[in-house]
Amino acid sequence: MKEFNPKVTSVNYSPLNIEIKDFEDYELFEKTSINENINSWIHIDPIDNKDAITRITSEYGVHSLIVEDVFSMSHRPKAEEFELYLFTLLKHVEYKNQELYFSQISFILGQKQLFSFGNGLPTRFETIKNRLNKKDSKIRKEGIDYLLLMLIDCIVDNYFIALEAIDEDIQNLEFEILSNPMKKNIQDIYRLKRILIDLKKNIWPMRELMNVLLKSDMIDYKYHIYGKDIYDHIIKSIDIIEGYGDSVSSLLDVYSSTLNTHMNETMKRLSIISTIFIPLSFITGYFGMNFKHQNTVLESQDIYYLSNGLMFLIPVVLFIFFKMKKW
Repeated sequence: MKEFNPKVTSVNYSPLNIEIKDFEDYELFEKTSINENINSWIHIDPIDNKDAITRITSEYGVHSLIVEDVFSMSHRPKAEEFELYLFTLLKHVEYKNQELYFSQISFILGQKQLFSFGNGLPTRFETIKNRLNKKDSKIRKEGIDYLLLMLIDCIVDNYFIALEAIDEDIQNLEFEILSNPMKKNIQDIYRLKRILIDLKKNIWPMRELMNVLLKSDMIDYKYHIYGKDIYDHIIKSIDIIEGYGDSVSSLLDVYSSTLNTHMNETMKRLSIISTIFIPLSFITGYFGMNFKHQNTVLESQDIYYLSNGLMFLIPVVLFIFFKMKKW
């Protein structure tokens, strides 16, 4: 697979100034020196060139095993504290076209530097960049650890956007099942169950991740209130997922019940039709018998009108009877 040189976006800021630079080639970034007296957010994208990212991070004492974690897409969200930095790995979630998409984002927090790694900058991170551009922005007045919490908060908030879209799909599916159940509804139910399981699997470890951050010396105690707020949002999203899981499971019962109801309605209509035609079949069958002594009866004009009258009257009477019974 072809490796591309990662692009680097450097955001250096202080309460009074901000400088944003985009480097199309990481080698150009390597030639610049980071001012260690101001906060620096360095985003590296994409992360398919291992050698390039190893060169960038090695200058800041990042262990090679951490670089391995950055490249491994199979990891669950986690946080690990080291002597000089704090490593955080989590999943960004998007729900579109009725499918769930995960992208991995990793952070390495130093004393004044915050590195982020991902294939594409999440759209919601642009909100943070816009806030950094404002002179009176709280982010510019706080430490780099506060920026990390704000970025994590953006990722967690995105869970709720995905959950709202999933909730809409669940409601649409429920309406479809109640109005016109079809075989494909079963596939949709199991698709939603799989999506909720995958989502919970990637959000559940976020609780432990936040516990590690709140116990870390790299996160100032005055920012713990923001970390606890993120933790509460994580717990809330897990509760919502579990509630949606129960709703999706109940859709199987709704599907079976609705299908049985539709089948019963069909059988009832067929039974009504049969009930109407049984007397007619009896009359036509009786007078259609070819017995010798029956010919004298069939020659009677009164019998002819009587049989035709009965065949007309019986369906009308039965129809009125069924209507009165609201069948």
